[in-house]
Amino acid sequence: MATATAAQTINRVFAPIQQFNRSWMQAEATGAYGVELGFASSSHFWLVGRAGVLGACSDEVAASALAFQPLDRVRAAWHGVPETLTHYEVSLRYRDVLARRGDEVLGNFDPETIESIDEMGRRVIDAAPAALGGIFAGWRQVALPGSDAGRAALTIHVLRELRGAAHVTAILASGLTPLEAVLAATDPPPRTGPAYAELMGFVGPFRDPEEYRHQRIEAEELTKSMLERYFAVLSPDELAQFGDAVESAGAAAAAK
Repeated sequence: MATATAAQTINRVFAPIQQFNRSWMQAEATGAYGVELGFASSSHFWLVGRAGVLGACSDEVAASALAFQPLDRVRAAWHGVPETLTHYEVSLRYRDVLARRGDEVLGNFDPETIESIDEMGRRVIDAAPAALGGIFAGWRQVALPGSDAGRAALTIHVLRELRGAAHVTAILASGLTPLEAVLAATDPPPRTGPAYAELMGFVGPFRDPEEYRHQRIEAEELTKSMLERYFAVLSPDELAQFGDAVESAGAAAAAK
């Protein structure tokens, strides 16, 4: 049986986790549903859908938890919630979209693969402290969908928020601001640099990202290092099995 270390599995799974989540977060149907609910735009639904687990906090608190979004953009979304919904209820609607995506993408997977994602993923999630981040802690407590595939999809999403929470801490510990992290992002274009920051709603002039590129790279490594102790709750063979299952979910999402 194949085995893996926590570090190897972290390097392996977060690209497919991101791939799976982007497949539904950025889907036209998801944005259209948000507008149908009464949001001014799909991005407003995305912002409140993610941060609504914090409840009826102030827009500044929501922006601080999201970290990499400008306050003005979060404020517009936070105060644009339809009158028929609370912020938390928006997150539940967001969960429902995710669960449907899980049924669509993972519904035909063999039960063992789905169980590997959900059961092992939850053990990693439960090993992390709530203090890591409010959005992560909030999503960890969201009620589970009814289907096995839906639950696995939610677990993938909470793993994304786990990594995101650790990353915010790593960015700050590396001496960077969230804006500087966006400017010097290690993702390939267009998800990096001044043009990407402006697309997200930040306003220049900006510092030259090359001045702190090394800190940005250090923050990526620190993020991975922070996560290792949580993944280490899985045995070496479980880590390999979990990596296989998550990669298959990411590939299936990309294919649909």
